[in-house]
Amino acid sequence: MKLKTIFVILIAIMIIGMLPTMVKAEYSARVTMTPNKTQVNPGDTVNIVVALADVVDAGTGANEMQGTIGYDSDFFESVTASQGSWTMNEGNGKFTLGGTLLTGDGQFAILQLKVSENATGSTTVKFTDLKTANGSSAEPTSPDITLNFSVAESEEPQGDTNTAGNSAATQNTANTTNNSGNSSTNSIRGNTTGNVTTATRLPNAGVKTGIIVAAVILIVLIAGSYLLYRYPKIK
Repeated sequence: MKLKTIFVILIAIMIIGMLPTMVKAEYSARVTMTPNKTQVNPGDTVNIVVALADVVDAGTGANEMQGTIGYDSDFFESVTASQGSWTMNEGNGKFTLGGTLLTGDGQFAILQLKVSENATGSTTVKFTDLKTANGSSAEPTSPDITLNFSVAESEEPQGDTNTAGNSAATQNTANTTNNSGNSSTNSIRGNTTGNVTTATRLPNAGVKTGIIVAAVILIVLIAGSYLLYRYPKIK
């Protein structure tokens, strides 16, 4: 068999073997956070399920998350984790959350926010600069998340009356209060869509690797072609 034929076969085998490396996807994941309630009472504890979605090529698994949390310390007096490990810098809000090792979509951890006894009105909790890690150098980012919370309105007690007229007036007032409360409740529930996030962008590290591999193959082809042209009688 001629050397030229052997050379072509070797190049074809090299290209086929490198194709999986050229098209291999990099690790990526999207963070989601779902609270068990958005209307709270003073002293309540809010559980937030932290999960990963759209996980791609997690390798041995993702087990760490980092980011920055911003919240009103007059509304929430503390942030902890009932599932996973939580550390936070009180000065700048940067946190690290260790959770369940995931190689695909699933629940990562559970955060707990303690509502202050003096909490009033409404507030937001914002998670920014979110990143997850799978033990390699890949740390894909995830879109920011904003959660909305409000203190539930309580009904005013109805007092005893001595006359039917006063009783009717009191009942009308109570109905007006209830209607107002229902309107406020509907408004509050309409704000609970803040935890919906959008798809993240995949890293482009795989494209760079493909370009390098293609350049190496091109150099080998040029060198081989030159040798066959320079020494056409080699067998």
